[in-house]
Amino acid sequence: MKKYDTSVKITYFNVDWLRIKSACMTTISKEAKNMPTKEWRRKLLICEHSPIRRSEISWKWEAIPYAISTHFARHHEGCEKFIGTERTDRTGVNREERSQMNPVPMEMDANVQALINISAKRLCMCADPITREYWSATLEAIKEYDEDVYFACVPQCVRCGACVEPFSHCNFYSKFAKTLTPEQQTDIMQRYEAFEEYRAKKLQLKKENSHG
Repeated sequence: MKKYDTSVKITYFNVDWLRIKSACMTTISKEAKNMPTKEWRRKLLICEHSPIRRSEISWKWEAIPYAISTHFARHHEGCEKFIGTERTDRTGVNREERSQMNPVPMEMDANVQALINISAKRLCMCADPITREYWSATLEAIKEYDEDVYFACVPQCVRCGACVEPFSHCNFYSKFAKTLTPEQQTDIMQRYEAFEEYRAKKLQLKKENSHG
């Protein structure tokens, strides 16, 4: 597969956990007095309760293939997209001479729920491999700001505990499940933790190969 520039810049990050907790406590007529613990934050993210939408993250890809940008443009709940034009009168380049994989700049805004939703589809092994690379790079950048949000962004099979793409022949989850204990297979928190370990090992291997 051709190497693409998946570099991404986080341009705005506002995930205020005390503010999110305040929204949670308001729904049960209580006050948020202390910063929520890591365990509480991760439970809330897995539950996907509405207060996690009280957040905003923005990022920019300087060079994403135009065809790949359309994959992200399909997401519409809790996010907004801004994609560089390929119009001839704007760029001075004949649009008919451009490839679908010509790079364009793209920015997105999203709340945490939208990040989780996008991850469910774009981390899936049935997703376009290049799209998966761009999204994985974005999540790695987000991890530098909030490891709990990163933790909650998993492919849909990990959340559901089974492959949910019956039209495909993806064997990722069946292979991943063989590495899980019975407790990890039935407990969603433990399953997420196992995927976090898997993802860390995969990333480390990728870094070693790139320097090899």
